[in-house]
Amino acid sequence: MAEPMKKLVDLLVEEHRRLLALTGELETILPLKSARPPDRTQLRRVLEQFIELMTTHGQLEVTELFPALGKRVPQADHWQIKMLEIQDEAILSEARHLYEWIVEHPATDSLGKRREDSTRLIRWAREHVGFEEERLFPRLLSNGR
Repeated sequence: MAEPMKKLVDLLVEEHRRLLALTGELETILPLKSARPPDRTQLRRVLEQFIELMTTHGQLEVTELFPALGKRVPQADHWQIKMLEIQDEAILSEARHLYEWIVEHPATDSLGKRREDSTRLIRWAREHVGFEEERLFPRLLSNGR
C-alpha cells in the first residue's frame, strides 16, 4: 500500500510544481500594483493551462487522494477532507471566473478588480499546495493517524 501512495503523492507534487509555475506566470502577467495592461493572449493561455491542470488535479484528489485519506483519519476528521474538496472547487471557480471575464471583455483596460481576483487565486493555490505538502502528504506517507 505504501508504494501506490508514494506514487500518488509524487504525481500530486509534480502537479503542484506546475500549478506554482503557473501562479508565478500569472503574477508576472497581471501584477497587483501595476497600471500597465497585461498581454491578454498570454493571460488567456496561462489561465487555460491553470484551469485544465486544476481540473485534472482536483479529479485525482477526489478519486484517489481523498478516499485514501478517509481510510487514514478518524471519522471525526472527515470534515477536513470535505473542506479540501471545497477549496479545490473554489480555486477552480475563481480561475474560471477570471478567464470568463478576460474572454468577455477583451478590449477593457480597466483591470483593477481582475488584478485583485488574480492575487486571491494565486494566494489560494499557494496555500492549497503548502497545506497538502507540509501537513497532508507527510501524514499519508507515514501511515499515521
